[in-house]
Amino acid sequence: MDLSYSPVEGKSKSYKLLVAVVAALALLGLVSFGVSYIEGHQVFGANNAVPWGMPIILFVYFIGLSAGSLILSSLTYVFGQEQYKPIARIAVFTAVLLIFAAMVFIAVDLGRPEKFWRLFMFFYLNNMKSMFAINGILYSGYFVISLVYFGFIVANKPKFTKIIGTIAVIWAIMVHTGTGTIWGVVGTREIYSSPIKPFEFLVAAITSGTGLLILVVTATLYFTKRAIDKKLIFSLARLLSIVIVVLLVMVFFDKLIHAYFPAREGAVFLFTGPYWWLFWCLQIGMGIVIPLIILFHPRAGKTVKGVLLASASVVIGVLGERAALVIPGTAQVQQLYPGTIEGVWGAVGTFPITFWETALSIGIIALAALPFVLGLKFLDILPAGQNSEAAKHE
Repeated sequence: MDLSYSPVEGKSKSYKLLVAVVAALALLGLVSFGVSYIEGHQVFGANNAVPWGMPIILFVYFIGLSAGSLILSSLTYVFGQEQYKPIARIAVFTAVLLIFAAMVFIAVDLGRPEKFWRLFMFFYLNNMKSMFAINGILYSGYFVISLVYFGFIVANKPKFTKIIGTIAVIWAIMVHTGTGTIWGVVGTREIYSSPIKPFEFLVAAITSGTGLLILVVTATLYFTKRAIDKKLIFSLARLLSIVIVVLLVMVFFDKLIHAYFPAREGAVFLFTGPYWWLFWCLQIGMGIVIPLIILFHPRAGKTVKGVLLASASVVIGVLGERAALVIPGTAQVQQLYPGTIEGVWGAVGTFPITFWETALSIGIIALAALPFVLGLKFLDILPAGQNSEAAKHE
């Protein structure tokens, strides 16, 4: 497929306003980081009972989004599916920015980000038997490989692109199965421990990555007045419906195993505890049930608006899945001394939503969105062309 790419002019008031708003939000995130650095993590919702908050939730979430987007790009550059070529560049560019945001989230969560370099002192300052240390290699390697992959794509080097693209896809799979393994090997937490967890993480990554790519591509092409190929959107929708079904199977057996074990307190806490809505309303409802109903509906599933609605539901639902893993998994009371003292302070952990943590999260997201918006003007990542009848939404 012969396809040319061109940037947007970026001279309109709406584009300049968008850049200004995103930059302001990124600045807000910087201020929030300054406050947290001076005051400490007490300004966040995390505490001794629930030590992981929004930075960890979004860290895991963005890694999944990145891996999913990059894997989708391989349909063109590795497997030769030319029909996905119009969105392949933007998929890789999005993947690079998402992994960048994920690494910023983990750096902020350290509390002392100036010591971030210690994470990369492999085999010297790190215990390489730890999944955290192993994943440090995977994350840093993935970021570098993704950048090189994008560079070869923009430079139009198809031979090298296929080679590095193959490596990138394999590495992306290792990255997210490795992330899932961090939780899957925690034997002291019933909600976490599972041999299925690495593969559930990977499928959730592809699911959310596909949903986000549909939203990003459609919105970007629409607002830049470029033709939207409905056949391409519907093809991605079919792929999305398949991976959601696979995710449903993964979640079902994972939770069935947890509920079957004699030590099923973790599953009961997840299903009926104070954070039940994260699992039932977001992970299951918005992440699986609602998008499947829309995508398999004989009318809604055959409209661009229906696909966009299903995609948005998936993106929110998988974020809920990450939150349902992190927060209830640590909030559950643990019997440290059976019969006498249970958990931290003997009470179920709580996770309040705070202003500074919310502002920081929005700011880091904006920090990734800003180079995306600027990239539309300075990089050839969008297919050339003006708006047409195909760009109109149903």
